[in-house]
Amino acid sequence: MYKRFTITALSCAALLLSGCAGFKGNQLKPVSAQDLRSTATVKTKVFSRWNLSSVPGGNAQTAAALAAINKTNFENALKASDCCIVVESPEAADLVVDGTAHTEDKSAALIPAVITGLSLFTIPSWITANVHISATAKNGGVTRSYDLQDSMTMVQWLPMLLVLPFADNPFKAEKEITENVFNTLVVKIKSDGLVK
Repeated sequence: MYKRFTITALSCAALLLSGCAGFKGNQLKPVSAQDLRSTATVKTKVFSRWNLSSVPGGNAQTAAALAAINKTNFENALKASDCCIVVESPEAADLVVDGTAHTEDKSAALIPAVITGLSLFTIPSWITANVHISATAKNGGVTRSYDLQDSMTMVQWLPMLLVLPFADNPFKAEKEITENVFNTLVVKIKSDGLVK
């Protein structure tokens, strides 16, 4: 009895999870590891500050946590490029980056998602996750501004089973576009000569 229940539960979970497909917006060209990687022997000292364009739900703690995540994403891109050393103060830095993550309230998207789930994915729903950042980078007397964004649309609908071989895993796709946006920022900063 227990074995039959487990098999039924796993089958239902697989069916429900397989009705989800992601589609990248591809607004930014994917950055290759070779384009990101720096060959300079001298590393640039970088300090960055990140904030949000709006505070989600008016919660300052949530805003601080999200800003810290964006700072970490930027520093991970710097680490992957091997071009820089992250420092803890602007006075110790050669390059100072002030970044803003533009946030959107997605709470209304939960209602269609719940309806889709309750209908066993026969009623479709979708949501577009946008990754939008802007940053100002200053090295000495040179200042450059950047505005980058990309998106991923997640569709929940039973016929997505047929699309799965050609679609992206929506959770993995969102992570990939986020990484690519921050990698693109680092590549643009490098191409503008702000990093040695």
